[in-house]
Amino acid sequence: MAKRINKKHFIIFNNGGVISSTTPKNWARAHQGCFPNKNFSNSDDTPTVEEIENYLIQHLDYKKLSNDEIVVCYDYKAI
Repeated sequence: MAKRINKKHFIIFNNGGVISSTTPKNWARAHQGCFPNKNFSNSDDTPTVEEIENYLIQHLDYKKLSNDEIVVCYDYKAI
């Protein structure tokens, strides 16, 4: 089986008691206040997946797991 060229990225979080998953960009769109220098009007003004994951890890204490196919950031304490 061939390896994926691009890994799929997911954010897992506690959504009011329900464990939920979304993409990093969708998470960022729902939390635009976390990225005050971006206006989300186009791809240049939307944070990259790397910027979003770094924010989650550095500011919200998320953990990151990855393998050849996926990358998952999750809040260990909340889920």
